[in-house]
Amino acid sequence: MAVIGKIREKSALLMIIIGVAMLAFILGDLFQSGQSFFGGDNSVGEIGGDNISAIDFNNQYEIAISRWEMQNKSAATEEIRESLLEQVWNDIVREKVVVSQINELGIAVSPQELFDMIQGNDPHPQVKQAFSNPQTGEFNPAQVLQFLKSLETMPVENKNQWLLFEDGIQKERVSSKYFNLIKKGFYAPTAFAKRTQQEQEEKRSISFVAKRYNLVADSTISVTEEEKLAYYKEHKNEYKQDASRTIEYVKFDVTPSTVDIEETKKWITDATVEFKSSTNDSAYVMFNSDVPFDANFYSKNNMPYVADSNFFSSEVGTTVGPFEEGNALVVAKLTGVKMVPDSVKARHILLKSTEPGDSTAYFKLDSIKNVIQKGGKFDEIAKTTSEDVGSAIEGGDLGWFKEGQMVPEFNDACFNGKKGDLTIVRTQFGFHLIEITAQGDKVKKVQVGKIYRNIEPSNATFDEIFAKASTFYSTNNSSESFTKATESGEVFKLVADVKASDKTIAGLDSPRELIRWAFKGEKGEISAPFQFGQSFVVAHLAEIREEGIAPIEQVEIQVELGAKKKKKAEMFINEMKGFTNLQELASKIGGTVEAANDVAFANYSVPVMGQEPRIIGMIPTLKKGQMSIPLEGQTGVFVVLVNEVTSAPAVTDYSSYKIQLEQMYGNNANRAFEALQNKFGVTDERYKFY
Repeated sequence: MAVIGKIREKSALLMIIIGVAMLAFILGDLFQSGQSFFGGDNSVGEIGGDNISAIDFNNQYEIAISRWEMQNKSAATEEIRESLLEQVWNDIVREKVVVSQINELGIAVSPQELFDMIQGNDPHPQVKQAFSNPQTGEFNPAQVLQFLKSLETMPVENKNQWLLFEDGIQKERVSSKYFNLIKKGFYAPTAFAKRTQQEQEEKRSISFVAKRYNLVADSTISVTEEEKLAYYKEHKNEYKQDASRTIEYVKFDVTPSTVDIEETKKWITDATVEFKSSTNDSAYVMFNSDVPFDANFYSKNNMPYVADSNFFSSEVGTTVGPFEEGNALVVAKLTGVKMVPDSVKARHILLKSTEPGDSTAYFKLDSIKNVIQKGGKFDEIAKTTSEDVGSAIEGGDLGWFKEGQMVPEFNDACFNGKKGDLTIVRTQFGFHLIEITAQGDKVKKVQVGKIYRNIEPSNATFDEIFAKASTFYSTNNSSESFTKATESGEVFKLVADVKASDKTIAGLDSPRELIRWAFKGEKGEISAPFQFGQSFVVAHLAEIREEGIAPIEQVEIQVELGAKKKKKAEMFINEMKGFTNLQELASKIGGTVEAANDVAFANYSVPVMGQEPRIIGMIPTLKKGQMSIPLEGQTGVFVVLVNEVTSAPAVTDYSSYKIQLEQMYGNNANRAFEALQNKFGVTDERYKFY
């Protein structure tokens, strides 16, 4: 049970991180046209000039969900589905841009290498983790061999999980080889290390005079359209942007009305009377509460909520409430009291059985139980019989565990029994023969049944708010009328800037539909009311920004401010020309002479001066006693005088500088995947469907 669980966990992890073999062809023939599912636009993106079919992608996505649900025996949550959506896309991208490079280079994992990764002297870390003692963390090589020997007799599902696990670690190893190959291709020559040492260690003490741009108000500077256009063309690369949309929207929240609240109070008052006299508390909670019945028993230390009365000194049937808890009215009833161990130590023998009507394993365990009761050694039988390989090697011993750590049937047998009991129970894993070998001290635990009635808006309230949102839409369904209504104070306007891949907008519940609408619509479009949880939204597509260089209209404010700053710089440079003495210059412009020490080319910023990369880069070009011409910086215009130059100390060992460079190169190598995507050209248009 332990090892299979770990392999299942690791194989799921590897699917997400590394990717698994593509299976789209299985369902491909079923959806040849794709029109009924995805309309005429049958592409979720493009990689290297190849369109990625929406049908093929969705097939792989559905297969990934099905595989996850089979492995985890539960329905995939929204978060899991989002993770699998990313996994499938990343798998396809990697297959196109990375695997093609790996195949071209001939990188592979040999059978001997795979053997070493599983059974060798230094197994793969995930193999070590899967076959380690959960109590000690010690890796057990013998357990690996025992598992592999028993693989052929295991159910097909478990065998397939292991094969998937093997495939995953092979893919991870191949990928690691490829990126390590890139990383090792970077080299830091001694000449580069010497230059780095000089850039960091050659220091200058300087004096400077600065005239900051903020001394002149922007409102006093005028720029022509030609000057703005010239500035825009000169600085185009500063206006690179990702595709995004600006959504303005009005939100109509649905909140419980006074009538809704009063009806909830009346309902919980009536339910309290019925609950007090109920003889089947769990059934009453199941049919009447907005929260399921909690059958667990809790001690004082782990009670998940605070009751209004001391249930630990009350009689069964004691009822408290109604009282408020969060957004609900609640009545609580003491439904059970028992003395149970605080922990249990047990061992088991597992025989797997997945067929509902198959009781063969039960009868086999019943025979084993008789043998043990007549003197048979439990641990020896467990080692040769149990199909939970992880505990079998320990004689079936599971160690100590708290209540709730095991699956419910197993848990109840251990905590409701007594030391020495031999019990057969069935769980999702099969049939278990359990022996309770020790129990901790007994503590008092209580079971509390609670009736929750959420204070929620009624259908009539929803209809009323929807009608309000619809009326707003019908009277403000143009860009002009929407803007006028939201600027008049009639309603409160919210604004969100979103990218195509965004999943959230603050204050809205699962707003993907709104984001998809924004990326399909035209500028100025008004949406009909969307419902997100307990809110209705009417949206206005206020701005569309496409990937690339933003058009001047979208960055007009930034361009105008930049053009004004440039004009100030030109004015200041003319004003500060021709001086040979900093003090005279400072007096002329009404400034002061400032100073800074230990200025090096490698500095990110300089005290007093701030982050001025262009100025900092110019300072090392000046000799002692030399004064610069006026230099245009980010925050002002600077004139710099070098007072002292301290040469970099002479060194013979440049290894530390080489390490710095190699670390920097290594970080660059880590961006190889991003570079490959840029090379191939990857366009992600999943937002059209998901």
